[in-house]
Amino acid sequence: DFIVAHPSADPQEVAVATDEDPDNSKNEIPVHTGRLVKATLHEYMEGGGTVAPRPQRGKEMAASAAIAAPVAGVVREVLCQTGQAVKAGDPLLQLDDRVAKAAVLQAQAGVADATAAEAALKAGPRPAQVQIAQVAIEKSQGAVAAAQRAYERAKQLAAETGASAKSVEQAATDLAAAQNDLQANQRQMDLLKSGPTAQELAQAEAKRVAAEAALSSARVQEEMLTVRSPLDGTVMSVAVNPGEAVDPTKVVVQVIALDRLMVDVDVPANELGAEALGLKAQVLLSGTQWPEESEEGVVIGKVAGVSPQGDAKTGAVQVEVDLPADAKVRPGMWVRVRIVTAEHDDVLAAPENAVVQDENGDWVIATLEGDQATHKSVKVGLREKGLVEITADGLKEGETVVTAGAYGLPQATRVKVVD
Repeated sequence: DFIVAHPSADPQEVAVATDEDPDNSKNEIPVHTGRLVKATLHEYMEGGGTVAPRPQRGKEMAASAAIAAPVAGVVREVLCQTGQAVKAGDPLLQLDDRVAKAAVLQAQAGVADATAAEAALKAGPRPAQVQIAQVAIEKSQGAVAAAQRAYERAKQLAAETGASAKSVEQAATDLAAAQNDLQANQRQMDLLKSGPTAQELAQAEAKRVAAEAALSSARVQEEMLTVRSPLDGTVMSVAVNPGEAVDPTKVVVQVIALDRLMVDVDVPANELGAEALGLKAQVLLSGTQWPEESEEGVVIGKVAGVSPQGDAKTGAVQVEVDLPADAKVRPGMWVRVRIVTAEHDDVLAAPENAVVQDENGDWVIATLEGDQATHKSVKVGLREKGLVEITADGLKEGETVVTAGAYGLPQATRVKVVD
């Protein structure tokens, strides 16, 4: 803008140099003007940092994972590639699982055997079993009757003819054996009809449970040979090829959730208020200069964490600024950040060069009515984008104030607006 009078020039010197009358009411001092506006102004803390995945916070898991195989093995197949989007649970690598699959089949057979045995015990005897037991009893009964008759004859012969006592003893022994067989067959029938005991059922159930546990263990061992993603994200690197050996100490795949990134920023601890969590933060994604008019290249994040420990040498504290999910940045990028420590909405603001200090050090502006400029004391607040927040009675939006030429302007004087 064109300025006739130097802002630091004394008005009387200007009058002498231009042969104008020293009386300010008669002279017209050339000035430029602006208007009071309503605006939203901010106060910032600036810093820079590197984009990184968010750490674990509460129930939210970390946004990155360096994945290793849970067991040692040989890679049979790589199921992902760098840049691929994956969901939690998606397979990334497959290790050789032939032995594990055989173990699962064997465990499944064991479960089938134990389950069948338990079911048969609970079902009770089949009709054919009862029929066989009944036939055995009837046969034993016949044997007992025959042995009883033989014993009676042996005793009668011994009494009538003097037969040896040995034949009587043998007949008695045969009778006792037949009676024992009958009792055994009768007990077998009783067992069939009474069903299994509680102990037998418990033993059968325990065998089935043990077989099922063995099957579960075999399946877990098989599942561990498939390396899966623990989170939704993007594959950032794959560090293994088919045929290579892996173990739990070797990172094979790295996955990062690119929609859950943050920036670690070092800011002065004495400028960070006690209620820093949740503060809005502006992140400049490209370039080095903050845009004045538009917000192109700037995303809005928020302060999500503050380190409990500061740096004794620099007086700085590390602040975690979460980026929005659609920030379109990558881990490792360096970005500029400014944290909004204060935001005043819809305040009265004047052009920055309209607010000057008088000889007493007080802030003043020169309001314009017609061709008369009059000083008015104001309180100043936030400064941003060429505007200064001001507070004073009687000022309103749209009011004209002196901008260029305001410095050193007398308390009340005639001015000439230069456009």
